[in-house]
Amino acid sequence: MEQTPRQSPYAPANANPLRLASATIQAVDRIGVAACDEIEHTADEIIRGANDVADNLRTLAFAIREHSKIAGEHVTEFCSKATSVIEGVRDIQAKLLAGEREAEAKETEANPEAIRTGPVNRDPSPFDERAAHAKEVEDDKFPLPEAIRRGPANGHDGELSPRQTARRRG
Repeated sequence: MEQTPRQSPYAPANANPLRLASATIQAVDRIGVAACDEIEHTADEIIRGANDVADNLRTLAFAIREHSKIAGEHVTEFCSKATSVIEGVRDIQAKLLAGEREAEAKETEANPEAIRTGPVNRDPSPFDERAAHAKEVEDDKFPLPEAIRRGPANGHDGELSPRQTARRRG
């Protein structure tokens, strides 16, 4: 007794192998076409999104360029004003120093004894300190900030960091 293979409950009652193969090929073709359409649609969406991002980046670059231009103008204007203020301060300092020298010359003319003995019990005034600082500024038009004058900041004054030592050796 030979048993025939049991049919699947999902199999059609009248199963012709050629028709079944043809239906399967058509279904695979439809699935392939649907997948291709979906992939093309996704690619189009990606390109649209990339174009939107590119447009937004261009807009951002333009805005940054304009803001940088405005900021540059503001910085230039500030530097110009700061320079004129510094020049004004230097002029005032020079005039004050010239006035002080004139006053000392008049004092010396009025009291020739002061030349030999020097000033008597004269306390240093804040103006003397300012004059010394003004002289320092005149000597060094662009003084270095204190942090740079101190040198390397590795915790040891005057001592080079290991990296600097290695660079100097070679």
